[in-house]
Amino acid sequence: MPTLRHPQTYLVPPLDDREDPARHRSLAVYYGPELVPALTRYRRVVVQPGHFWPERVARLQARGVEVLAYLSLGEDDGGPAPWTSDDIHPEWQTRRVNVRHPAWREHIHAQVERHTKVFDGFLLDTLDSAASDPYQKRAMIRLVRQIRQWSGSGYLLANRGFDLLERLRGCVDGVLIESFSTTWQGGYHAFHGHELAYTEGLLDLARRLKLDAYALDYADTPALRRFARRRATRLGVSTFISNRDLTQI
Repeated sequence: MPTLRHPQTYLVPPLDDREDPARHRSLAVYYGPELVPALTRYRRVVVQPGHFWPERVARLQARGVEVLAYLSLGEDDGGPAPWTSDDIHPEWQTRRVNVRHPAWREHIHAQVERHTKVFDGFLLDTLDSAASDPYQKRAMIRLVRQIRQWSGSGYLLANRGFDLLERLRGCVDGVLIESFSTTWQGGYHAFHGHELAYTEGLLDLARRLKLDAYALDYADTPALRRFARRRATRLGVSTFISNRDLTQI
């Protein structure tokens, strides 16, 4: 959840798909401010709404790209509000929210209503913030179900939230397994042993629930990128590999 910066204009030039062997890559998660040509190579792209006003989204959609808006459900990057707690995320400086608070639900409703007019769906992030509290967990499930109603047929992609997925069947279309093979936390590195077994189990769960499954990995060297890509290929899942702030393609 990097800090938003003021968007810059960047036109997407025409691209001959016959010259682009990567045209059908599945998913990109990109939080940068520029509308870079490489985004047209993906079927779906997740962006920060503050960076992509309607004209930019329309340019990607005209190239056959589905554009999803980032939407945080369990944390808020604003200042203190009626729905926020004093629990601040040490990395992103976001505040954990009380998902049960009516004002938070209305806040999310307003964002969904506004962005549904422009975007093709949403990436639902910070679902895991509610997993440890049964009351928050139930409220999060209700909120996601409401987002399904508010967004109509829009594509809903859950970022992790695996403790909730069984009860969200039919509400979300896919799941993103962030840090599938590699991570930036504690320095960029590959997972090993039980960590790899755990994320493979998450992939199996997504498939058992008949959800679209995508992976997201982090790397800062060619060797680490190769590791993530080869493991994803072996397991038959698409992975997008970027830097910590998701500003590289």
